[in-house]
Amino acid sequence: MENVFSEKQRLFLRYAFIERKRYDEVALLIQLPRNEFKGWWEDLKEERERLKPIRDLWIKKCGDISYDEFEAAYLNTIPQCHYCGITTEQIELLWQKDPELTKRGRGRKLELERLAPNEEYSNLSNLVFSCYWCNNAKTDTFTEEEFMKVGEVIKGIWEERLEKL
Repeated sequence: MENVFSEKQRLFLRYAFIERKRYDEVALLIQLPRNEFKGWWEDLKEERERLKPIRDLWIKKCGDISYDEFEAAYLNTIPQCHYCGITTEQIELLWQKDPELTKRGRGRKLELERLAPNEEYSNLSNLVFSCYWCNNAKTDTFTEEEFMKVGEVIKGIWEERLEKL
C-alpha cells in the first residue's frame, strides 16, 4: 500500500529533510505554525528512511542540480551494477554469507559511477550504478566499453559465489 501524505507534509519533508531548513523557516514556507507539524518528523520516519539514500547521494555528488531532477533519474535507473549486473539483493546475500566481504565495509550498496570520469556528476546521462568492486577497479583508466569486458568476468565470479549460497 502506498503512503498518502498531505501536500503540507510533502512540503515539510522537502524543506526540513531534503533541504535541511530550520523549523522556523519551514513554518514560514508551508504557512503553518510549528506546533501543527511538531509530530511529523516521527510520523514520516518511514518516508524519510526511503528518501535518505537518495538525498545523501544528491548532497554528496549532485547538489548542483535540482533534487527533483536527481530523484527522478535515480528512481528510473535499474538498481544493479552497470558492468557486472549484480543487484542490491545479491549484494546483501553475499554480505550475509561473508560479513567481512571487504576490509573497510564498503560495498554494501551500489555507488554512483561516472561513465566518463572527467565529466561532472551533474550530467545525469553520464551516471550509472556500479558495485563497489567494479567502481573501484574501473577507476578513471578504462572506458565504459573496455570495462564492460572486465564486468563480464566479475559477473561470472558473482554467479559462482551466489550458486554456492
